[in-house]
Order: sequence, then structure tokens, then C-alpha cells
Amino acid sequence: MKKIISFLLVLCFIFSSTTAALAATVTPDDYCEDPVIYIGGDSDLIYYNNDTQTFRIDDILGSVKTDDDESKDKIYEATANILLPFILEGISFGKWDNYYAAVEKEIGDLFEPIRLDKNGNVPEGSDSGIGQEAKNDRQWKMTHNLADANGMYSEKTYTYRYDWRLDPIELADDLNEYIEGVKRATGHSKVSLDCKCLGTNVVLAYINKYGTGSIKGLGIDVATSNGADFLSGIISGDFGIDGNSFVRLFDDLNVFGRNFSISPLVTVTIELLANSGVLDNLSEVARKTIYGQIEYGIISALATATFLTMPCYWALVTTEDFDDALVYVFGEEGSEKRQEYAGLIEKITVYNDTVKKNVDKILLSTKIPDKDGKTVNLCIISKYGTQMVPLLKDGSVLGDQYVSANKSSFGATTSTIYDTLSDEYIAQREAEGLGKYISPDKQIDASTCLFPDYTWFIKGCSHGFYSTEERQLILTTIDADRQLEIDDFDWTQFIVFDHPTRTFEAMTEENCHNENWEADENIEKPKTKSQRLFSFIITLIKWIETFFETLANKR
Repeated sequence: MKKIISFLLVLCFIFSSTTAALAATVTPDDYCEDPVIYIGGDSDLIYYNNDTQTFRIDDILGSVKTDDDESKDKIYEATANILLPFILEGISFGKWDNYYAAVEKEIGDLFEPIRLDKNGNVPEGSDSGIGQEAKNDRQWKMTHNLADANGMYSEKTYTYRYDWRLDPIELADDLNEYIEGVKRATGHSKVSLDCKCLGTNVVLAYINKYGTGSIKGLGIDVATSNGADFLSGIISGDFGIDGNSFVRLFDDLNVFGRNFSISPLVTVTIELLANSGVLDNLSEVARKTIYGQIEYGIISALATATFLTMPCYWALVTTEDFDDALVYVFGEEGSEKRQEYAGLIEKITVYNDTVKKNVDKILLSTKIPDKDGKTVNLCIISKYGTQMVPLLKDGSVLGDQYVSANKSSFGATTSTIYDTLSDEYIAQREAEGLGKYISPDKQIDASTCLFPDYTWFIKGCSHGFYSTEERQLILTTIDADRQLEIDDFDWTQFIVFDHPTRTFEAMTEENCHNENWEADENIEKPKTKSQRLFSFIITLIKWIETFFETLANKR
């Protein structure tokens, strides 16, 4: 049980890795005239035990190794501790409290080195954080001008290292200190910020409190500022198991995952179970019987045992899901758990009310001219074309595995992975003079974005991919002497990433269908009896072919 849950948690946080290249009228450059501060997501190491040990999201599976007798004994003991109250008290008598407590303890042991306390703070006496070496490096860079011989700055010369688990509002004060230090060290009155994933939440909290007076340019890559669909759905009850979504995710990871490979026979077996209706029936039976009785409790136990003691991940919950998530994780108003976690709840509520609900307003403030008539240069990048983490009820959302294109682009209108925007919709946009904002694959209308002329879309990239050329696009835009727009570059607003050649290209009708899978709604979600029968037969034939191919390859 412990190992399975740990694997699923890791799966939700896998970041893919790729590389690419592109060209433009405005030649992209790696260097800027003003200092650039890079603010990443949750990829940095967390240090603990006097900086002798580190923790990274990918390390979760390493915590449950079974290659020695001691590890095996721990797994067996943990499994027994969870299953005994599940069977003897839960299933037998409908009493689940001891089962929840066992899940929270056993899974919590895996995350103990990095869990925060019930106020959302690093536990008192704990030495967890970014590590002393990173702290020393930070202080040194705040007192040294690191320009090159030409007086230029590269992107990651000044990287803001932070404890990504903490409250973005608290981190905003820390970021302000870093920005002011870099300004003093370099003698520049402004810096540019290049933020990614969780870093976007810290930057928006900073702008909300300190304004834009110190910012020349702002690069926003795969923003989670409007929430991350997969996590928000899981902890607010809006989740399910979609076998075809798992198959598509495995197809993506087989192409560009980190040492990740799933046998074709496994994927086609899952596909057969899904298209035959077996998975749907099992899921429905489980939800109506056992799971329906324990849903709130098990989500709460897993949440507080793992990442949901960390305010940073609460920043990924959408405003629409926030109240439901509070109930699922902490119970109804007045519950014992709400009182127990009152400090954490206060922090995440303040962020939700002051920052998350005002994302558009905060971003629009970057375009208010300063005393010199200058506004902040913006570059927003959204990604799609890879399967969203398959724990959502609707696995057809267009996105980058973790965040939908609608959210990371601040408002694009999108189709699902199964279809395109309707001909009538496109004709209407064209009649309004907005046809250039429709993607060649007809899946995105960028005209509804908050900043349609400063927003680029890359298809075929996962959330965790960050290429040299992507970085150059951001740096060129944020360091320019004016706001560059999509028409300033040779490639279009829509770009495709081709994995075999490792190149970026302007999207055309010929190259736009670059997904690693095919999605057919009639096969995956049949509506009539004839469609269901056809879906089953097609998938069964595919399973038989794959089965015999697997046998042949083993000979």
C-alpha cells in the first residue's frame, strides 16, 4: 500500500526533459543589459540533518527501496499497520478513524524530512531549507556585480534560491530583499525577473506588495498562478481514474521521460480495460461502496501526510476549488482538524484572497507607465500537447501535464484533446479581425488571453521542459527597449517542438499534429452500443497484435 501510494505521488510530480532550437527576426540572446533574476519552481533540493542529506520530489521512490531485508521488513510492517485497521475496523464495522491515522503516520514518515508544521512553518529546531552553501552563495551575489566583460548579464547568474515549501507572501519579502541586494551590487535601478511554475506565485505576491518599480521585464513560463488542475482537482474531490489518460501519459513518458519505460503490452492492456468499460465499472463500484465512505478521510490523511502542509502547494489550488479543498483536507467549519491547522489555514486563505483572486489585476498593473513612461516588458509562455496527469475526472483537458493551457496562458479559449474549436467559432473570430490568434491546429484561440500579443504557445513540451531557445525568447523579450510582440518574431505565436530532431518550428497545418498519441473520443468515450462494441473490437485486436509481438520479441 505504502509503495503504491508513493509511486502515484511521484507520478504526479514527474517532470519531463527535452531540448530544442529556433530562430527569429529579433535575434534571441543569452545576455541582457540589466540583471536577470531566475525564480524556479520546486526542483531545488531541500537540505536537512545539518545539510548532510537532501530531498527532491524524485526521491520519494528511493524511500521505499526493497533491496535489503531491513527495508522489506519496514514495508511489510507499514503495510500491516495500514491494512489491519482498514479490514478489521473499517470494512468490518465502518469505523475508519484508526485507518486514517495509520495512513497519515505511515505515509507521513516518508515525507517527515520536509513536512512543515501545522502553521505552515519549518518546524522549530529543524535545519531544513535551501542549505548553507546556497545561503552563502546568495549573500555573496547580493554584494558582487557579476556582469561579464561587456557589462552584460546571463539569465542564471542571479538565481533566487528559496525554500519553495513556504508561503509565497512571506517569500515575497525575501525576494524583495534579494532584488534590492542585486540592484545595489550591480548599480542598476531595475532588474528583470524570469519565473517558472511555483516561482510565478512568489513573483505575483511580490508585485502585489511592492509594485513594479524595480522590474524592467517579467518572463512567465508555465504559470501556476491560476492553479494547477491536477492537484486542485485531487484535493477538492474532482478526480477519477481514466485508463486512456494513463496510456497517453505513458506514451509521453516513453518518448521524453526520465529513464521511464512502460511495456506496450501493459499500456494496451490498460487501454482494453478502459475501452471495455471494466475500469469505469470498477471505479464506480469502488466510489459507491468503500471509497464513497472514506473519501474525505483518506484525502485528508494523504494531504496532511505529504505536500499539503506546505503553503506553496495550496497556491496551486484554484479559487473555484479552494473552499471544497478546505473541507476535504481539514473538514467542515469548526472541526477538530480545522482548529489544529488554524495557522496554516490562515496563511493559505490570505494568499487565496489577496493574490489568487487578483491575478489579472496584479498582472495588468505591470502595464501602468512609471514616472518615465515605461511599463514592464512581458513574455508569457504556455505549453500543451502532452497528457494531463490522469487523476482528473476529465482527462481531455488541453495542457502540459500539470497545468491547462487556459490557466497558464491567463485565459486562452481551448478545445479538448479530442476536437478543435468549431468552424462557427473560428469564422466569428475571423469576422472580428482576430483570426491570427487561432492556432493552426484549431485548438487554441489566444485572443481571449489577458495579453494576447505577449503570449506564446509551445506544443509538444511538458511542464518541466525548459530549453535554451525558450530561455532566449524570454530574455530577448524582457530585456528589449520596448514591449516586443508576437509579430516581431519570424515564428508565429504558436510553436511546435519536434522531439526526433530536437527543434522548435513555427506551427503550420502540416506539422501541428505532433502528439505522441492519438485521441479518438468515439473509441475512448463511446456513446452508443454500436460505438462501444466497435471500440472494444478495435482495442481487442490491438491487444492481440501487441501480445504476439511481445512474445516474438522475447524469443
